[in-house]
Amino acid sequence: MNPLLAQLIKDENISRFDDRVLHFGFYLGANTMGYRFTHYSSVLRNPVLVTNVNLSNTAKTYYNGEYSYRAVISDIKPGFSVGGVINLRMNNVIDFRFTPGMELGSRQLVFSENITQIMTVPPSTGLYDGSTLDRYLTLPSAYIDFPVGFRYKGNRFGNLRPYIYGGGAFKWDLENKRVSESVVHLKRDGYYAEVAFGLDSYFPFFRFTSEFKFSYGLNNIIRHDNEMSSGNNSLPYFGYIFEKLNSNVFTLLFFFE
Repeated sequence: MNPLLAQLIKDENISRFDDRVLHFGFYLGANTMGYRFTHYSSVLRNPVLVTNVNLSNTAKTYYNGEYSYRAVISDIKPGFSVGGVINLRMNNVIDFRFTPGMELGSRQLVFSENITQIMTVPPSTGLYDGSTLDRYLTLPSAYIDFPVGFRYKGNRFGNLRPYIYGGGAFKWDLENKRVSESVVHLKRDGYYAEVAFGLDSYFPFFRFTSEFKFSYGLNNIIRHDNEMSSGNNSLPYFGYIFEKLNSNVFTLLFFFE
């Protein structure tokens, strides 16, 4: 063999790794969490206010005719992910994956409102006319994560092999949102469609994988219930502005298998 060609050909590490029917591993990662919003054009369109005339009348008095508000996500906050891997080989190019774990993170909402409309300040007062007041709300999450899906693997090049992933996940939020529950009520369960792409790297004794995954929330997690307007649990009225709230999670994962 040509010595130069021999130098260019590298031995494949753990060349039989992908022939295993079943193997296990674990992962670590970093995440960021966000929301997708659909706002009511007016808080008075919220079902809780539609069915509660007294609360609706209070809202009209409280905000002096200002019923439209908006919220945005403020600042990307990093989170942490950890879990295990169960990989089942279906054929030469397709694997079935179950990767249960936990995701810790948070999101921060910013509500903006015109401060001339706060409380019962008469419009004639003209208190800081045209100015806005931002209200910040941090929503922590501690998800138990149950993702399942399929990996479609490309050809192996030496000790590298790319792939794409598609699947779904069920996430259950364990976090007791004591502060945030006083502003907006959210469901604990979420259903997600997931896509990812990654690269397998084969080392002498294990396979290391880096993967970027996007989890797209499918269900509306806003909870319109009686607690939102009962006694001391009554929410501030800007908390009623969400018609739909869906969750997104972006994750960078590192697998060791």
